[in-house]
Formats: sequence, C-alpha cells, structure tokens
Amino acid sequence: MNPDDRRVLRTRRLLKKALIELTDDKEYEEITIRDITDHADIGYATFFRHYDGKDDLMLEIFTETIDEIESLPVSHGDRYFEQEGYLLFEHVSENQALYRSILDSQNFTRKFRDHTKKMVQLHIEGHIEHVASPSFPVEIAAQHMVSSLIGLIDWWLANDLVFPIERMAMIYERLIIQGTWHAMDAENSLKLPWEGTD
Repeated sequence: MNPDDRRVLRTRRLLKKALIELTDDKEYEEITIRDITDHADIGYATFFRHYDGKDDLMLEIFTETIDEIESLPVSHGDRYFEQEGYLLFEHVSENQALYRSILDSQNFTRKFRDHTKKMVQLHIEGHIEHVASPSFPVEIAAQHMVSSLIGLIDWWLANDLVFPIERMAMIYERLIIQGTWHAMDAENSLKLPWEGTD
C-alpha cells in the first residue's frame, strides 16, 4: 500500500471516529460536517474528497461493522446466526448513544434500512436454492428481516436493555432468521396451533 492509500485510510478512520464520538453528546440530526471535521482535526474541504455527506460516512461505518460481524462467527456451524446475533447486540450495547441517535433520525434510518436491505437480499439470493418454492419474493423477505431487526434494536434500547445479549441473540435467530425462512418455504410450511387439524 502506497503512502497516499495510508493517508486516505487514516483520514477516513479519523472521520468515522469523530462522528461516533460526537453522537455521545449530540443528536445525529444536529451534528454538522463542520462538527465532524473540527473534531477530527481535518480540513472541511477534505471531507468532501471522501464522502458526499454525513449519511454516506455513517453508512460506511455500519457497512464495515456488519461485514466484520458476519465474518466472525464462521466456525460456529448451526449456531452461526445466534452467534451473529450475539455480536450484533453486543455492538448495540457498547454503542448505545450511537444507535439511539441514528434511530431518532427518520431520514437516516430509512437510508440505513434501504442500504442494509440490499446487503441482506444478496445473502438470501445466495441460499434461495434451498427453498423449492418460495412463498414470496426475496425482496420482501429482506425488507421484513431488516425492518424487524431495526424494530428489535429500537425496542431493546427503549426498554433499557432489559434482556441480556444472549437472549436477544436467541430472539434474533428464531424470530427473524428462522421465522422468515420458515415463512418463505411453502413446501414445508408450519401449522400454527390455532389453525386446527385437517
């Protein structure tokens, strides 16, 4: 890697760190690009050589976080998604101010949902061959999973992390991952207790 690449990475790292730290004291909507560059001790114009705006910077932070979380539980076999859920809610617990701040921003939350939905949709498409006859389009499954996850995080924060991380990981795995896949698999649909018998 040449020096220019190292400078680019360092600048981006400082900008990300500054934005995350600023959410400890200010609402996401109130943070300006000037706040970020001043906090990072980087020139205002330099910011726009790297990002189009504050939302692009925050989306990169979350994309890297999601990529890192997904790369960690690879050795856990059939407990992959529960471990993924543990890492996810551990990150929420360690960055409560950040998550509370962005969830209060309807504009950014919508962008985050749309951005993450595309990532999830690619993952589902990579495994959809295991479902003989999907009950609904992959895009709807991705939309549901991401919206449910955002809602679950929002609920947990609103209730002051009332459940431990382990339980949230289990809820994530069963309600969002298993629940969505069972619903998509029309050939092996679950019969609910109140549906009676044939």
